[in-house]
Amino acid sequence: MAPLFWRIGHSWNSQRRLAEWDHEKMEHWCEIITCPIDSGHQHSGKRLINLNVVLQDGAVEDFVWTWYSECLVQERTLELLRSNGFTGFEVKPVNSRFVDSAKNPPKLWEIVLTGWAGLARPESGIQLDGRRSCSACGHLRYTGLQNPEELIDRSAWDGSDFFMVWPMPRYLFITERVRDAILDNHLSGVQITAISELKKTDGFSPGRLRYCMPDERARQLGEPLGIS
Repeated sequence: MAPLFWRIGHSWNSQRRLAEWDHEKMEHWCEIITCPIDSGHQHSGKRLINLNVVLQDGAVEDFVWTWYSECLVQERTLELLRSNGFTGFEVKPVNSRFVDSAKNPPKLWEIVLTGWAGLARPESGIQLDGRRSCSACGHLRYTGLQNPEELIDRSAWDGSDFFMVWPMPRYLFITERVRDAILDNHLSGVQITAISELKKTDGFSPGRLRYCMPDERARQLGEPLGIS
């Protein structure tokens, strides 16, 4: 049977526990991209440092999400993912503290996607908006998701358990194997959504692939598509 795909994100219960960036420790956190022809295109580029976050006091869930949709997992959660042999991601260490409590939080790791399912199918409604993109600075704009059931091009999927579809780098897609492991182990802080149930959107402005993937992987995948 062909694998089924899902998206994971924060649950409604965990929304009130979203982690904040620890802004005092996140100064000069990214590249600044300036456009040679349009000053209005100045924007942030690749993040240059590991995350520093502030957690709400109390129990820390298995999955922790930031307001910017970064996905963090506890050490025990990471061990579970690795013991199942799941592919398509790397991790970066996260520095964290509680907002008020002096206790030390459990160790957290940021999930960085390396798995890939190519470009969104045009039948989904997502296409490059050439009129609103800029070749001078590489600023890319895309139309919105209208037909989620048409999103994934299975022929472009590399077989990874965790993967990205462009131009949706903040959407963390998983296979049914991962979904089953999350449910079987009753992992907290995560909501699983079927692809067909994704909400429609107005559009996407994702930056470049190297902003959200390791440089070599982004070059390998993105250069042929002009998105690296």
